[in-house]
Formats: sequence, C-alpha cells, structure tokens
Amino acid sequence: MNITFERLQESHFPLLLNWLDAPHVKTWWDSDIQWTPELVLEKYGGYVLGIKREEGILKKIQAFVISGNHQPIGYIQLYNAYDFQRGSSLEGFPDALAAVDFFIGEKDFLGRGLGSDVLKKFLETFCKNDYSTIFVDPDHRNVAALRTYEKAGFKKVEENLESGKILMVKYVG
Repeated sequence: MNITFERLQESHFPLLLNWLDAPHVKTWWDSDIQWTPELVLEKYGGYVLGIKREEGILKKIQAFVISGNHQPIGYIQLYNAYDFQRGSSLEGFPDALAAVDFFIGEKDFLGRGLGSDVLKKFLETFCKNDYSTIFVDPDHRNVAALRTYEKAGFKKVEENLESGKILMVKYVG
C-alpha cells in the first residue's frame, strides 16, 4: 500500500469529526469530548497553521491526514514532547524528544498491520533531521497500539501506574 501524508487542512475537518466519533478511535482519543464541527475547528484550527496554544503560548505542532493508496485513512501529529503537559514526567529523556500521536480512523483499514508501516514511513520522512528520539505513551490497555509501536521499533521504558500509560521510545537520530 502506498502511504502518504497530507498536511491537515480545514477541508479535512468533517472527516476528522467522523473519525473522532468512531468507537475504535473514541475509546483511546479524547473519549470524554462530545465532538461537534465547532469543537473540531476550535481544537484543530490552529494545527492547520502548525500551531497549538498551550497556556497562552503558541507552540509548534505538525498535523497530517494519512492516506493509503490516495484514500484518507487516519490522522497523525508530531510535536516537541516538552511543549505539552502530559501525565508522565519526561525527566531523563533526551532534549531532542518528539512525541507522536496517531490513529487509523477508517475501520476497514484496521487489523492489516498498516499502523507500524505508517509510523516507520512518517518517522523516516518527518523526524530524523529534527529529533533524536520519538516518544509515545499509549494506554496500557490498548494492546493493539502497544503491538503497533513495538512492531515499528519502539521500546517500553516505563509504566506509569498513576496515569495508566506505557512510556515508549524509538531512537532515530
């Protein structure tokens, strides 16, 4: 399958809304939010410009729609892991640490092993020059995500019992 990445555009928002409401995505991604077109615009509108406001400060974020054979199938975002608060401490991690979050939104494309292929291609294309290490923190109950990250070369480094997250890294630089 030919995997490509297109920068997120406002024209993608209806598709993004559908994916965010899909049960297989919602279980792990902003499960407490009832998405509306207005909320998608509010949260992701800045991402189109490559920015996200965090505590009043504009920070860089790169957001993309993932396509397989020219069909949109998911979403992926990349950012400096230190720019956004999370439930886990990043103490001891390298300075050039990126974080990646992604999902396959199209249900028909689940269970095909695409996730690890998407990650490998994305990291090779967008991360190697700017970051030495990539960080992910999937929920410990998300077995499919854990397998996907491991297949893409990520290694478990810590389990945060308080947040329920598994901290994983991949060295790329």
